[in-house]
Amino acid sequence: MRDKKFVMDSIKMDLYRVVTAAGDIRNKLPIRLVSEFIAHADKDFDKTELNEKEKSLRKILKDLSQQLSSIKDDKARLKWTEDVMTIRCRL
Repeated sequence: MRDKKFVMDSIKMDLYRVVTAAGDIRNKLPIRLVSEFIAHADKDFDKTELNEKEKSLRKILKDLSQQLSSIKDDKARLKWTEDVMTIRCRL
């Protein structure tokens, strides 16, 4: 297992990429790209031992990932992006 700080920083970077890609409402939502970054972040969670808070945040991220395809308007998109950013900040 890798250094926990390194793994958490890697997850945060992937989530930052999700936020920057999904949060720019001037462009079409890049669902495939966002999904790939979320999947990469989720795999990184397996690289270190998680406490209960981190396990909870991972579950919320998985739930958000499943909601991605149902985003229909800019307001919902920004709310979804804000939720991802909140997870990133809480890590």
